[in-house]
Amino acid sequence: MARRAVFKLTAPIIREPVLHKQIADSLRIELAPPGRVSLHGVTWWSVDMAAYAGTVPGIRTGRGCIAGVPDMIVLYRGTAFFLEVKASDGILSAAQQLVAVAILITGAHFAIVRNASEAIALLDEWEIPRAHRIRGL
Repeated sequence: MARRAVFKLTAPIIREPVLHKQIADSLRIELAPPGRVSLHGVTWWSVDMAAYAGTVPGIRTGRGCIAGVPDMIVLYRGTAFFLEVKASDGILSAAQQLVAVAILITGAHFAIVRNASEAIALLDEWEIPRAHRIRGL
């Protein structure tokens, strides 16, 4: 009798653009719209360097744009908090590692987040005040 193939169901990996949008939506709910200041004095925004190489990288690098800049920035009480969004199977590139080290050396904060729950948990860990509208993440 022939053996049947065993099928294993696995959850799909949610890619970074979708995760980034989910995290941004969570920050809108918990903090404020991007670029606005919350009632507690917190602001945040996303950085899009996806087309860093592009057709005119010399212009970007001449302006100081570099590869490896984290996806999101939160500012609170004069301190910067940087979030790099990664899929569950994602790893930091060499450029991202260099920028992360530079951020940490300056005394700012850096973390990799793989979903909205991790991003919200980091706000709490970093003691960044939020609205507490999202529960159960």
